Amino acid sequence: MKLKPNFELRTVCGENVVIPTGIENVNFDSIIHLNETGAFLWREAQKGDFTVESLTAALMAEYEVAEDVANKDTAAFISKLQEQKLTIDN
Repeated sequence: MKLKPNFELRTVCGENVVIPTGIENVNFDSIIHLNETGAFLWREAQKGDFTVESLTAALMAEYEVAEDVANKDTAAFISKLQEQKLTIDN
């Protein structure tokens, strides 16, 4: 899957937020706050196609985290993206 275009990760007042850009995305209900781990996963997902497995591997390479914990956290992150309709299935 991929992230939908026209959404950007920004730091606002020290908080990581995903905001819509472009006239077609003027829906402020889509702004989501991310912690540092979520922001890392967003930046990884912005690189192109991603899966739970690819983001889990990136998370494990960046942080000292067990595979089962990283997999659970990544799956929850992707689920939230899908709930907010921020992903496109290939």
